Amino acid sequence: MILIKLGGSVVTDKSKPMTSRPEVIDRLAMELSKIPGPKIIIHGGGSFGHIKAKQYALHTGFTDESQREGICQVQNDMRALNRLIEESLRKAGVPVASIPAGAIATFDNGALASFPSDVFQHYLDIGITPISFGDVVMDRSRGISICSGDDIMLKLAADLKAEICIFVTAVDGIFPTYPPAEGQGPLPEIGRDDAVAFTVKDADVTGSMQRKLKLMFDIANLGTKVQIVNGLVPGRLADALSGKFVIGTVVRGD
Repeated sequence: MILIKLGGSVVTDKSKPMTSRPEVIDRLAMELSKIPGPKIIIHGGGSFGHIKAKQYALHTGFTDESQREGICQVQNDMRALNRLIEESLRKAGVPVASIPAGAIATFDNGALASFPSDVFQHYLDIGITPISFGDVVMDRSRGISICSGDDIMLKLAADLKAEICIFVTAVDGIFPTYPPAEGQGPLPEIGRDDAVAFTVKDADVTGSMQRKLKLMFDIANLGTKVQIVNGLVPGRLADALSGKFVIGTVVRGD
């Protein structure tokens, strides 16, 4: 089974609220349609989720009544983006079923406590590709939390024993320094002990770049092949799914 994470920076323009990249989404859907076998697709929120989630401080838990509007808006906006991606996949011939994290996941004090991965397996068993996404979820201690697409990737990789996890991003892979120096290429592979200099001042509401990379290492430690590819370059996702060499970064386990 293959897990694919379509990053929010690929499927949306993160600099403009509620702005998708329909041409990119349609192309990625076509690339995914050419790969047989069971697969699960997860997508990020980009400008549909992160901006309002940060505006309403949803990552801090439910602390103020004004957040109610933010919870509803973010969940609605994420489902709007999900519908766009779903429709594109269906047009490309991929039968998909949406499983919103907000409907099935429970957190406790900011950590994933309950997530029924068997629901995804049931769809795979009948030949349907499940699709899910980062979402606002209920938290037993804090009221609400943000369940990121990366959280879902780790949980599904562990529970369903994914063979391959591909993170589709807007860059060529992991670079030795951030921001990358001019002319600098991505690291072909990276391990947990390899040094990467993070100097980026801003971080996603779902966590810093370091946290995202840590989740990838955790997935790699399960014995799953983890690869980062640039989804803005035509053909790279399809080549990676086919086992061909592509520019990108392979994340090694310990």
